[in-house]
Amino acid sequence: MAIKELNELGQSIFEHKYAYPGETKWSERAKAIAKHVAAAEPDTEKEKWQQKFYESIGAGDLVPGGRIIFGSGRLNQNLLNCYVIEPTDSVESIGKTIQDMYKISCGGGGIGFNFSKIRPKGDDIQNIKYSSPGSVSVMKMINEIGEHVRAGKNRRTALMAILNVTHPDILEFLHTKLDRSELTNFNISVAITDRFIEACELGEEWYFTFNHKKYYIYQMNRVGKTTSEVINVIGFDKEDALARANEHYQVLPGDSFEDAKKYPLKARELWARLWSNALESGEPGIYNIDYTNRYTNVSYFEKMNATNPCGEIPLPSYANCCLGHINLDNMVTNGEIDWKKLAQTVRVGVRFLDDVLTVNEFPTPECREAGHRSRRIGLGVLGYHYMLIKLGLKYGSEKCLEFTERLFQTIRDEAYKTSTYLARDKGPFPAFNRKKYLNEEFSKTLPARIRMLIKEHGIRNAVMLTVAPTGTISMVMGVSSGIEPIFSALYKRRYRQASTWKETTIMDPLFKEYVEGKLPLENFVGAYDIDPKQHVQVQATIQRYIDSAISKTVNLPEDAKSDEFEEFMLGYAPYMKGMTVYRAGSRGQEPLEAIPFTKENVKKFVPESLREKASNATAEFCALDGDCG
Repeated sequence: MAIKELNELGQSIFEHKYAYPGETKWSERAKAIAKHVAAAEPDTEKEKWQQKFYESIGAGDLVPGGRIIFGSGRLNQNLLNCYVIEPTDSVESIGKTIQDMYKISCGGGGIGFNFSKIRPKGDDIQNIKYSSPGSVSVMKMINEIGEHVRAGKNRRTALMAILNVTHPDILEFLHTKLDRSELTNFNISVAITDRFIEACELGEEWYFTFNHKKYYIYQMNRVGKTTSEVINVIGFDKEDALARANEHYQVLPGDSFEDAKKYPLKARELWARLWSNALESGEPGIYNIDYTNRYTNVSYFEKMNATNPCGEIPLPSYANCCLGHINLDNMVTNGEIDWKKLAQTVRVGVRFLDDVLTVNEFPTPECREAGHRSRRIGLGVLGYHYMLIKLGLKYGSEKCLEFTERLFQTIRDEAYKTSTYLARDKGPFPAFNRKKYLNEEFSKTLPARIRMLIKEHGIRNAVMLTVAPTGTISMVMGVSSGIEPIFSALYKRRYRQASTWKETTIMDPLFKEYVEGKLPLENFVGAYDIDPKQHVQVQATIQRYIDSAISKTVNLPEDAKSDEFEEFMLGYAPYMKGMTVYRAGSRGQEPLEAIPFTKENVKKFVPESLREKASNATAEFCALDGDCG
């Protein structure tokens, strides 16, 4: 078998983040992973599957999620990347949420939360009028705990805060995240609904609800001794809004509130604000909660109100994501897809991830129960853009989209067939109901032959497909991440090592290979060179074949304006489970920063051994890119 040889960057990241003490080679980690996970197999099958897992992982065809890579072979380790907790509106639930968040985070798991069951700011608590601190207050408590968590090799906690677009705290939620010092451990998303999308399309007004009560925006002047400013306060009526303002919105003693008037907020205005904030700070993302819970296989027994921190796995409370990835770059041989190898790798990947669930040490009993109830796994991909380049396809082109349909249909069908055979041999997931499962919206899209297999054998995993961002492990493998385009031919990478920020300049490995070999560069488009519509079309095409969700970012240039894309984003919103944009420079010190591939930058950043060939390549590449500096 061919063993994956890591490049210099990949080797450095591997040794720093994943290697067990004494390990220096990817093959050593692959053996440890295969042995650890194959322990789930019957004694008569252990050796066979340990070898199959090792061959696939060792070659870099199947790449486990980061927690699996790090934790395999270590005692009492959580191998799952992420979880969800949904606190309810009680002291006991919030306290348990904080306790469980700490346990899960210390074990290396990221956590998503939906805070929409927490009563709004200014509501009554028992007989104490206007005393509720609101959902954002709970987020801040959890964020503070995250400041003190380090897991694995100094890994920071990763959190996601979701609030429904109907929740009265939504404006405060959006405003808080514009402050770069607030909720620093959280990504945030707004959960939109079918009704909200419809209200945007029809130009209707929007109001908020909690416990079947309606809340409206009231604009008023906050008047101090020397200042006056307009603020928005949520309330049932004018009197209620003024009372909430006096309780929660005084900046200095003596501040008063005047001229309160109901503000008729349009749904489309709120939609515009979401994307305006996203351009300014990279957040919020959009989580389509209705479409997610409709286009799935699990609506008959669970509600997915939140996602993991990167958005690729919608989950019910205490459920988890068990991640692994097909390296699509490895599926190309002599300019063609090796479909047999792809199918084989998918089959190994599904069985491997199902075994991970069996051997995993869950951080809480609730997590174990949720994990085994559905036996949810998340098999995704990395190296998608590298694969396209090697096949001569331009990212987002019509030919690219046609090919992508066939690719992900193949992955879907092989995954589902494998899971039915696992159900035959090991039993279906505990919550399986044949009639209800086959009546689910995603299940209905499966070919008749696979539906018949499910009817005959059941299915081992309720859902099994996703697309994760794979940023770090893609660097380890030396390929493009997830389904993202390459970031840039040249870029700076900033990363934290212990408490120190470091910086290095990188030439994309495949671009470097093409430059050295004097191969054509016409398909090397970077993330910021691709039209936003093409970003979205790729995601929408793939989503049809994915039973979970997709982590994908629409990269926008520094001068982008929200009104340039919010209209077509609204058009695609009904067909996407999640939507995220990122404008270059919106977060200041970014982890990745594109460097234009100009002759001046070649002289400045490219190693001397490659400089002559790179200089010769700039004329061709700049003509294609349209920016020769």
